[in-house]
Amino acid sequence: MEIFASKKRSELVKNFAILLILYFIPQVLIMNGVELSYDEAYYWMYSKFLDWGYYDHPPIVAISIWFGTLIFGDNEFGVRSIFMLYQMGTFYLLMKLIRPKKLVYMVCLFLAMPLLNLNGFVAIPDGPIMFFTTLFFYYIKRYLGEDNWQSSLFLTLAITLMFYSKYHGLLIVLLTTIANPEFLKRKSFWVIVSGVIVLFMPHVYWQYKHNFVSFEFHLFKRVEKHFDILNIFNYILSQIVLMGSLLWVLYYKLYPKLEKSKWNRILVFNTVGFLAFIFLMSFNKQIEANWTGSCAIAFMLLFGSEIEKTKKAYLYLSLNIILLMMVKITLIILPSLDSGEKYGRLNELIGWKGKLVPAIYNVCKGKKIVGDNYQITAKLSFYSKYMFPALHLDSRESQYSILNLEKEIRPDEPICYLTSSKKHHDYILDTYYKDPIYIMSNTSLQALAELYGTSYEEIIRN
Repeated sequence: MEIFASKKRSELVKNFAILLILYFIPQVLIMNGVELSYDEAYYWMYSKFLDWGYYDHPPIVAISIWFGTLIFGDNEFGVRSIFMLYQMGTFYLLMKLIRPKKLVYMVCLFLAMPLLNLNGFVAIPDGPIMFFTTLFFYYIKRYLGEDNWQSSLFLTLAITLMFYSKYHGLLIVLLTTIANPEFLKRKSFWVIVSGVIVLFMPHVYWQYKHNFVSFEFHLFKRVEKHFDILNIFNYILSQIVLMGSLLWVLYYKLYPKLEKSKWNRILVFNTVGFLAFIFLMSFNKQIEANWTGSCAIAFMLLFGSEIEKTKKAYLYLSLNIILLMMVKITLIILPSLDSGEKYGRLNELIGWKGKLVPAIYNVCKGKKIVGDNYQITAKLSFYSKYMFPALHLDSRESQYSILNLEKEIRPDEPICYLTSSKKHHDYILDTYYKDPIYIMSNTSLQALAELYGTSYEEIIRN
């Protein structure tokens, strides 16, 4: 690798030591020690039913988890392992694009941006979309100057894999094309478009067979649509923090100094355009802070080289790294905390393996367990290593609505029903985060149908 060729051995050793201490060791400790989040458990469930598509997302997240657990076992580290590789691939490609004078700067820059750094130990679609977005930018930069079949081929693959990772990839491609409409005049551009359509067709066909359920969900069912000033405030605050908080001072000062080039124009459009698009969405729905992961890649590429020239760069970077390391230390000690105390969202990551799962089995006393909420059901399934169904009588639909695992249960067969609704229950388990788990310890699908004013056939989605 030419990027390392000119560096002294001592500098390489020093930078590797920094990366080992600040990245690898904390990363592995967190990946192996912290319980899966609700969403990670849900995507683990995906991996048990490999397909060309899923209710909420395209299939790369499922394939990645399947491959990781195949190699490292069906445990927390196995679920998360491939996502660390995505993150390291992202780091390498960013380094190739930014070409820092000092490798230690690149390590510090990467560690200082939470949106890039925190996605390496969680098994969610943001890891692959960020890697393939970086790969896209790597080849689009080549494509600006080299209109040949190699650039076109690799760009086709990068775009396709972006689309198979997360639907946000389409926005990156659109913003890039708007930034440089000259691409539309190239024959190779339309070859790329055709190639992506052909390679993405299996997913489109899956959507067709399932009545385009993912598009319906993301456009109309994801969250309740209404104006809330807090949604806008939370979005702005989250982006200030996740894009490097203190670095915003430098971004403001450095923007006028940016070279006027087609490459930088593409990066500006993908930064400002992406942030603006999600900002507009925040006017009628709650925004997930990690939706802007792809934008963070363009953001770093835009300012990466300029920040290195700034005298105060390492001061700003070090302050961000300290804040980020505090988060990582909290996650490392998390498994030792008492799961009976309230720690906010951290309670999602502790107590299930040792307390909640055994407690649920104790209440259900051997009956078949049926969930309602997809998050609770998925997490219980992971730590039980048995795939339980979810009915969604009191919660939004999910991949469980497609799987129909409840069809294997007879109408009058005794079941133990777990829900987040307090309408009907005879037992409560406190999760110390969000709603408790309400349990109907002795019911049946037929009884639930009568209770909710529907039929057994409707409940099993016949």
